Parts: sequence; structure tokens; C-alpha cells
Amino acid sequence: MKVSELGKTYKDGEIICREGDEGKCMFVIQSGNVEVSKNLNGGEIVLRTMQKGEIFGEIALFDRMARSATVKARGEAIVLRVDKKGFFAKACKDPTLTFNILEGMSKRIRDLTHELSKYQENSEMV
Repeated sequence: MKVSELGKTYKDGEIICREGDEGKCMFVIQSGNVEVSKNLNGGEIVLRTMQKGEIFGEIALFDRMARSATVKARGEAIVLRVDKKGFFAKACKDPTLTFNILEGMSKRIRDLTHELSKYQENSEMV
């Protein structure tokens, strides 16, 4: 991992944050892609792939829970780390930052709700 002006550069497959770790910051993808996965029944399931401009780990800024997923680079990725103190300082100066984060979280909740409803429909058909 090397340090860039924009953040840290992660190599393909390198873990950025791990499920179960304490979350004290959020991340912004500056370039490249990352993969979000979760341990399930002794295996790993990929939840989604994220790309430049997307934010992850932001829930850690609002709760004190452990990370709910593992995120690793897919190809080379540059990722900016934003700690809680830095985030709140910026949010006081620019409230749109908080709005953008809430908007992203809302979209992911909607996507998850949609996926769950598809799963429920498929299980009822069986």
C-alpha cells in the first residue's frame, strides 16, 4: 500500500477494512473499484462492487458497532480515509456532505429491500 495525495493505493485483493473490526472512519473511493463481502456459513458472499465516488464505512461514523462487511480492492484502487473528527468538522462547514451520505445510505437500503423482496418471491414459488 502506498500513500497518494488523494488517499492510499491498494493492490488487487488487498483488504481495506475487515468485517468485525472496530469502525472509526469512512472511506471514499478516489479511483478503481472495491468489493464488499460478508462471511456467511463459513464462506464469503460478495454483496456488491463499488466504484469511484462511492462512499463506504460511513455507518461507523454514526454508531459504535463493528464493521458489518469486508472491503477489498478489485484491481488497483485509491481510497481516501475520513475519520469521525474530520468528517464532523467538514459537515459543519458543508451540510451537503451529510445529505450526500444519507442519500447514498438510503439508496443502499432501497436496493437491499428490493433484493429481499425478490428473494422472498422466489422462495414462495418453490
